[in-house]
Amino acid sequence: MPDQEQIWHVDEHDNPIGPIGRDDSRRTGARYRIVRVSVEDINGNVLLQKRVDTKKTYPGCWDTSAGGNISYGESYDDAAARELSEEVGIKDVDLQEVAYFYSEVVDPADNKMNRFTKVYQTVVPRGITVTPQSDEVAELVWVTPDELSGIIAEGRITDGLHQVAQRYYNIEH
Repeated sequence: MPDQEQIWHVDEHDNPIGPIGRDDSRRTGARYRIVRVSVEDINGNVLLQKRVDTKKTYPGCWDTSAGGNISYGESYDDAAARELSEEVGIKDVDLQEVAYFYSEVVDPADNKMNRFTKVYQTVVPRGITVTPQSDEVAELVWVTPDELSGIIAEGRITDGLHQVAQRYYNIEH
């Protein structure tokens, strides 16, 4: 699969091994790196994205504001800024790392996602313009923490949103 996006292949301590194709990592269960970004406004509302129905993993599910794989050669910080800009059109904001963890997940499509995740958070002015990346993001919505808890309970979410809700927002479901 020569046209695969090349991402970081890492060991059990998140030390780089080299590049690996994204699909190969999920097929083989190789460890890799991702980022997630949670965008909040000054009132504590959280921006969520709904993934397009054509995504390979978690189609049509609610997810964190932005996130994705870290390209080979890219840092966690640079990937967070890139994903935020690409997926929701927010640029030049202060991103704070708020969580770091390892998880092993098998998604509904039987992808083995063994990954290290860094979660970043940013607070933006109320009314900031957000622009969804049409080939990845079907919808963007601002929700209150209570509404976020309700969305988590409904279950049409990515494992990543579930993990961020537990680790960062202390929402258990």
